[in-house]
Amino acid sequence: MNVLEAAISLNQRAVREHWHYVCDPGLAFSESSYEKLLALWRSKAGDRPMPRRSEMTLRDLKDVLRHLIVLERVEKAPSRYRARLIGTSLTSMAGDRTGKMLEEVLPPEHAMRWAISADLILDSGQPMRFIGRVELQGKEYLNAENLFIPLANEKDEPTFVMGFCRYTPRHTESEESWESQIAAIPGVALL
Repeated sequence: MNVLEAAISLNQRAVREHWHYVCDPGLAFSESSYEKLLALWRSKAGDRPMPRRSEMTLRDLKDVLRHLIVLERVEKAPSRYRARLIGTSLTSMAGDRTGKMLEEVLPPEHAMRWAISADLILDSGQPMRFIGRVELQGKEYLNAENLFIPLANEKDEPTFVMGFCRYTPRHTESEESWESQIAAIPGVALL
């Protein structure tokens, strides 16, 4: 899989369908906590494509645990995902959905977007950065910056997506516009 082409394709679809988020395969994060999780993922992977979920211990993740989500792909073609872990900062925003299938707790268009994005992460075997705006009723004032990393099961099959999800309020209308934030991301400026 050509990761850049896949990310460009996803971003073009996101723009066409007004998804309000895009994938940045360049991993240009705004703060160091993302880099720390990415370094942990790389060190645990070693010479393998990705680490196993079991290798990412609670002790390793203690500083970011409240911001994590772990999805498990339980079916392919079409892909279906179950929420295996949802951190407290995320449950306080959208409720606890642990153990539920995405299509049980999200509107159909949101569940489809999450599945498409998770498939990209698992099928490419690459970490991805996603930035966007929250589209939950009453939470539209939030910006999102998320790192998603692929994780394997005990048979080393890409099965889990772990997301480090941070949401920050847009303080004023004069802040940098959505369009200018994403203009340099591959596949977005092409439309």
